[in-house]
Amino acid sequence: MVRSISESIHTLFSSGAKPRLSVSGFTGRPRSMSSLKSGSQERNRSSANNRAKRDPAVSMEEKIIFSKYLHEHLLPHARDVERLRHYVCPDCGTPVGNREVAMKRLNDWLRGRPPQSEATGFKVRKEKEETPSIICVGCEKRVPLWDEMEQCFASPEIQQRVRDMQEESAIELSNQSKERALVGEVISTVALANQICREFTVSDHGIDMEIEFTDDVHEATNQKIYLQLKSGDSYTRKSKKDGAETFTIKDQRHARYWMASAFPVLLVIRNSEGEVRWMEVREWLKRASDNGKKPVKQIVFEGERFDVMSVRRWRETILT
Repeated sequence: MVRSISESIHTLFSSGAKPRLSVSGFTGRPRSMSSLKSGSQERNRSSANNRAKRDPAVSMEEKIIFSKYLHEHLLPHARDVERLRHYVCPDCGTPVGNREVAMKRLNDWLRGRPPQSEATGFKVRKEKEETPSIICVGCEKRVPLWDEMEQCFASPEIQQRVRDMQEESAIELSNQSKERALVGEVISTVALANQICREFTVSDHGIDMEIEFTDDVHEATNQKIYLQLKSGDSYTRKSKKDGAETFTIKDQRHARYWMASAFPVLLVIRNSEGEVRWMEVREWLKRASDNGKKPVKQIVFEGERFDVMSVRRWRETILT
């Protein structure tokens, strides 16, 4: 379940939307089961949300592990990930209205937390101090912000379990499934750009897909670009000297085929963090090989981010 969630989350946020991770944790009442929502991605919006319901019979610790896993997975794949809590007064059941103020107060208090190596006595010391709280507008009593949920969320044990889950997920995600995830991302991104994307069933010559561009009335133009897809960190190497990334051409037939192509060829690479970049290689190879007079074994990969806007820029270039 976690692995499938991991892949769907990546697909959801790969376009760079701004998600808000909201964890609802009600304290002090039987109806206080936590929920996690982060609503659905919408076009032309700067934010994205996702909702996940959990069985009330699941323990608080497992709920927190799920929430933490989701939160940690989003961090490298999206911009400005924000975690919000929903608090309810344990005395009268009134929801705390201003979540931002509550989270700011909690985070300000947590900034003085010692490193994990000193965390053994942390809980005891914090309990002796005045823990953060906020006034309930219903009964004017204090609503505690440092509760069981937050203690679990900050626990080194929980963090380690989440890291273990992430490592297991990364191992289970085979190269084939990574490639399929990239194919799906390319198809969805091109569709959002209102262009046509086709996958080739046979890619013996190093061409996996094509994008055909449409005119202003959405008619196909027979003007296109070809794509070679690669998913994984092993396809590029970064130089320690100057930081340049290189892609090794293992089959010279591909290089010759790309240079002879009637349309531009773009190398599309997705790394383990879900970042997808692409670069035009047909003209690059022609320059580097002196129009095929000398073999080229590596491409200096200087890819730009693959997204809707970059697809549209290529449309403008090709159709102009």
